Amino acid sequence: MHLLCTDYRCCFLSKIVLFDLDGTLYDYDTAQRRGLTQAHKSWNEQGANMEFADFSKLYSDSRSWIKRFLADSAASHSRALYFQKFVEIATGIPNTDLISALLDGYYAGFYEKMTPYPGLKDALDSLKRKNYRLGIITNMQANIQYRKISLLGLGDMFEEIVTSEAVGHEKPHPLIFYHTLSLMRGIPENTFMVGDSLKHDINPAAFIGITPIWFNPNEEQEAKVITPSFRTIQNYSQLVDLIEST
Repeated sequence: MHLLCTDYRCCFLSKIVLFDLDGTLYDYDTAQRRGLTQAHKSWNEQGANMEFADFSKLYSDSRSWIKRFLADSAASHSRALYFQKFVEIATGIPNTDLISALLDGYYAGFYEKMTPYPGLKDALDSLKRKNYRLGIITNMQANIQYRKISLLGLGDMFEEIVTSEAVGHEKPHPLIFYHTLSLMRGIPENTFMVGDSLKHDINPAAFIGITPIWFNPNEEQEAKVITPSFRTIQNYSQLVDLIEST
């Protein structure tokens, strides 16, 4: 990774804002629903006649099997592996034509519904003007996450993009956070972490001394929180003022 800051004293004193990707920079649930809808359409176009509820159940079962088998690895998020297992269960063989059709349909629908949350780009621009250094920490495979960031129009916004595939550890493992700070020559005390997941973003960030900011657009209940205190935003118009006042 290229380090933009060459003055180590400046790097350690500068403030860093790290972001999760899925569910934090865009509405993951909406994109996921659209992806599955299009995959279902592609499946039936291959000659199947499956109701969406049955399709979703088989996808969920296939996903669960892969996640159990490849727990805590970037590959556990692979839609290609999910659909391979799906096709194997449905047909008895890993028919690559069917796997490819499902995968193409899924990502066509998923990417179609990916748009940045309102106010995100303005918030990022404002933080950069104020000399905050920006990074991303995300689970999943690097090639998929890079594609998402580019489609969101954010390809040149971040100093570092760290994936669990590159590090070999998934959030909430602290090593992925420490690795990112090492790349950016930062320290926890001068770093913020913005994310939508209490388990994967907020609690592990707080555990190592990073200031967590929970992005909670749906105002979900603070269930199963082990972090003693953290700040919350419902939209990105609140982010810069919150960081500046901390």
